[in-house]
Amino acid sequence: MSWETKVTNVQPDNLQIAGYPLQDLVEHKGLLEVAFLILKGELPDLDSLARMEKIAVMAAEIPAQQVEKHHGDDISKTLAAYLLTDTGLAKYSDENPEDKTAYALGRTVRYLSAIYGNEISASNFSDIIYQAFTGKSQNPREARLLEAMITACIDHGVTPPSAQATLIAASTRAAYEVAVAHGVGAITDVHGGAGAKAAGFFGKCLDSYDGQLEAIIKQYSQEKKRIAGLGHRVHKNDPRRDILWSLSDKSGISGDRVRLSKEVSPTFKNITGKDLPINVDGVIGAIVADFGLDITAAKAIFIFGRVAGLSAHYYEEISTQPKMRRINFGEAEYTGPDKRAVPGE
Repeated sequence: MSWETKVTNVQPDNLQIAGYPLQDLVEHKGLLEVAFLILKGELPDLDSLARMEKIAVMAAEIPAQQVEKHHGDDISKTLAAYLLTDTGLAKYSDENPEDKTAYALGRTVRYLSAIYGNEISASNFSDIIYQAFTGKSQNPREARLLEAMITACIDHGVTPPSAQATLIAASTRAAYEVAVAHGVGAITDVHGGAGAKAAGFFGKCLDSYDGQLEAIIKQYSQEKKRIAGLGHRVHKNDPRRDILWSLSDKSGISGDRVRLSKEVSPTFKNITGKDLPINVDGVIGAIVADFGLDITAAKAIFIFGRVAGLSAHYYEEISTQPKMRRINFGEAEYTGPDKRAVPGE
């Protein structure tokens, strides 16, 4: 028996948030706009967007609580611990889901600034995100690219393990921060870790193989090692790929790793005979490497965007579904808006 979701329509080579193609949202809209959309089904008006911006910036300015970290901990475990122990987030009202999500996104920026040891002092959310990841002063083009990568990761429907974990917790009516932390904690090297691995792969290609893709792919093939960031369980041509390449070129970030990311799939096919197009994780990994960020930033970017998507699944579950239902994720049916053009496109 099918059940309904209006959050994200996932089809091969076609990913829509409430009817809008995600790649078009990435190109034309910011993270908070898409976060509002995924929660409410429509893009925000100026007043609603200004309110979310104010809440997110305010939340980012509050110092992070102390969280015990252990050597070797996955960044997802650390971020989940921050979510679970944030008393401000726990007390923030669920009355307006868009407000609480904006608060959670703001707190996530603060957590990341603490993890990476970067100060944040900007007055708008995009610049705060940039400072948290890079520790640098404002750079609008680079900040736009970083925010676009985060937005590209916002959701992929109800079937990813992170969404399933959040939905199961929501079905028992767990608190928001508990359910979202469940989802974040499920983002590991197995699910959500391909971007960091791809960043390492492209870096190794340059450092150890002088940029010779043929040599490293032949070695990986002989050793039966998988190249992270190639192929996708749904998409043959990931719809988010090209816009991120384009934005990385416009930002001035594109370097040797991004160049290799454009060459890796055809080279892989020539050597192995297998057609595995690069996916969004592979592109993000290459951009992160050219950015000069720690490779863990690729997973952090994935988690950051997914916090908004997990929020949407949480609120849809508690508002439309019975408690502790038996969930067959393969039976979800998208019933939201049909495909439509992004305003201002």
